[in-house]
This record gives sequence, structure tokens and C-alpha cells, in this order.
Amino acid sequence: MAFPMGVMLHTGDLGMDALLRYAQEAETLGYDGFWVTEESGKEAFTVLALAAQATRRIRLGTGIVSFYSRTPTLLAMAASTIHRLSGGRFALGIGTGGIGFMERGHGIAIERPLRRARETVEIVRGLLTSRRFSYEGTWFRVRDFHLREGPIDGALPIYLSALNPRMVGVAAQVADGFIANWPTEEALGEFQSIVKREAVAAGRDPKDVKILTLLMTCPEPRDEGAVNAMRRGLAFYCASPHYHHIAEISGYGREAREVKAVWDAGDFARASRMVTDAMVEKFSLTGSPEACRRKLRSLLDAGVYPIIYPVPRRDLTVEDHFEAIRLAATYA
Repeated sequence: MAFPMGVMLHTGDLGMDALLRYAQEAETLGYDGFWVTEESGKEAFTVLALAAQATRRIRLGTGIVSFYSRTPTLLAMAASTIHRLSGGRFALGIGTGGIGFMERGHGIAIERPLRRARETVEIVRGLLTSRRFSYEGTWFRVRDFHLREGPIDGALPIYLSALNPRMVGVAAQVADGFIANWPTEEALGEFQSIVKREAVAAGRDPKDVKILTLLMTCPEPRDEGAVNAMRRGLAFYCASPHYHHIAEISGYGREAREVKAVWDAGDFARASRMVTDAMVEKFSLTGSPEACRRKLRSLLDAGVYPIIYPVPRRDLTVEDHFEAIRLAATYA
């Protein structure tokens, strides 16, 4: 029987055979969803097409792909393809993508993300549900267009990546929910308040807006090397200003900014050491079994959908992915 949690990975971290075994392991363990990010790894929809063939029950999702690197029409085509291939098991997670990934990797500036997010959700949904669709937006103009295979059968959830109040607000107005990270008590409290306000303003029931969150998970909390890998992972995110709002409202704004300054100077080892035990406990699933169980249970009780995000040791990348989802399953 499935429990309401997912697993994810960066697709560049595992070879395809191990990646598909990881999806199958998650399904066997009882996870509800298998989510892939993209960044500089494997192309996400290709991976999910293979995962659809290798699994039978588990839901498949992008967590996330960028709405700057693909047009809404191409996203709708990809979503329709995986939805049909998987028998309706697909959910589309989209967002800006990381600053470094988009601006340094794609050479695309992240401009007017709120407007682009709104238009992308509205166009993707329109193409998936309409026989003919037109849209006049700031970024996109779609004229009397349709997908050759027609509208999909059933529902296909669309989630936005959201870390800051304004994007959470857009998600509450137009999307089926949003995918966050660093699910601290303070962040969740703010998210829930925004969802209630913005959903009601848009004439929606706040209960229809799902909160999903990545949960960075240590595969071996008693091992110093595994905890240090988590410190480096958290330092990497501290280096992104997208995370500073959550750090600030959670009581670690100054620490996150200090870590960013050292990371930006190229001293990754020192930046990682600056991530304290308290920060590790606050922002990840690391600690005693009892503490981890309490954290996970609090998310589930709040109606949040956790997505286990393994942070592996460099010399145990494959093993740690499997160990993390096995360990987290014992907490559920």
C-alpha cells in the first residue's frame, strides 16, 4: 500500500540502469511518487518514458523542469506523452530552474518569472484540456491551436516550484500546488497563510492547492562523512539567493548569507564547515530515528507531501540513494 510521499534524484547522479532500479525500489517500498529533476543531467521526459515502462503503480513527476528552456506548447506535448504512456500517472512540476543552470548553462536570463509561470500553467492546462485553444499573453500568443492527439483523459496536476511568497501566491491562484524545499515550521506556516489568502481571492478552495516539499535526506545520520555531505549540500543551496528568504524567516538568514560569501569566493570546503549542526537539523532529515520520525510525521499531519531527496557521499552515490529511501520509509 502506497504512503503519501515521493522520492527524487538528480538524473545525472546515476546511470540509467541504476536509476530505473531506484524507481522500482521506491515502488516496492510503497512510495507514491518518483520525481526527477533535470538541470545538467539526463533529459527528464526521456527518463520518465523509460520509468513508465519499468514501473506499474508509482506516480511519475518532473521536480522540476524549467519553463524558460521549453515553451508551454512543448511542455504540454511532453506532459501528454508521459500521461498517455504511463496510464495517467504523470504530474508536471515546472519552475524557473536554478540561476546558475539557466544563466550560465542555457544563457537565458530569468526575466519576469511570475508572469511567465502564470502564462505557462494556463497554456499547458488549456492545451491539455481543449480541442482548440487560443491565448493572448505577455510572453506567449497561442492562436486556435490543438494537440494532434486531442485532450487527455483524466486530470494531470501542474505544480510550480516556489520558495518565495510571490511565486507561492501565483501557484495558489492558478496551479494545483507547488514544490518547495527546506520545509521548516516557519516556512510552512507562511506558505499556508499565503495559500489561504490567494486561493480565496482567486475563488478557489485552499484545500485544492497541494504543498509538496523536497526533504533533503541523510542516508546514514550516524556517519560523519554522510553528515558532512549534507553540510556541503546545504551550503550549495545557501549560495543561491532564492533560499535566503526561507533561511531568514527560519532564523538563519545571517548564517546563509555568510556561507554564500565564502562559497562565492570558491572555498567550498570552508563554506560547508560553516553549516552548523543546528542548520543541518533545521533544513534536512538528519538526526536520530526519533527526531526524523517526528519531522516527517509533522509534515504528513499538516497535509504536506514530502519528497525524499537523498544527499549522497561522493564515493557511495548509488548506495546512498537506495539507503536514503529505505531509511526514510522506516520513518513514515
